[in-house]
Amino acid sequence: MSLEHSKIRRIILVEHEGLRIGMRGIESKLELVASGDVAAIKDTHHALQSLLESFIRHIEHEERILRPVLQTIDAWGPARVASMDEEHTTQRKQVTRLAQMDAVSDPAKWAREVRTFATELLADMADEEKTCLSPDVLRDDIIAVGPDSE
Repeated sequence: MSLEHSKIRRIILVEHEGLRIGMRGIESKLELVASGDVAAIKDTHHALQSLLESFIRHIEHEERILRPVLQTIDAWGPARVASMDEEHTTQRKQVTRLAQMDAVSDPAKWAREVRTFATELLADMADEEKTCLSPDVLRDDIIAVGPDSE
């Protein structure tokens, strides 16, 4: 059973929104983390670990339901898939690195690294929503007829 393109778009957009909410919650505590607040470090580290796990599931989900559709959606499909694959490889490395970092030994550095990851993640999702998840790209109809076609 294959999903309609609009359904895939909605699923991925809902996942993106969940990641945004989680990332904003983490970002809101990074100043306290950087200052060495032990409770904030513990809470934020736990929240980040949970978010990273959700993010990896999201990447796997995109690869399972979005990748096959993008591959054949239009002439730019293979380029979109190559870009997505490259981005996911980079993100998996970032997730591994962040998951292994010690937040307690240098909380200011850890907070900077998390902030950088958050900025890149939010930018990537916004770009993906424009280039891959737009209703103009991920549409249910097979042929798009523009107003100038007649």
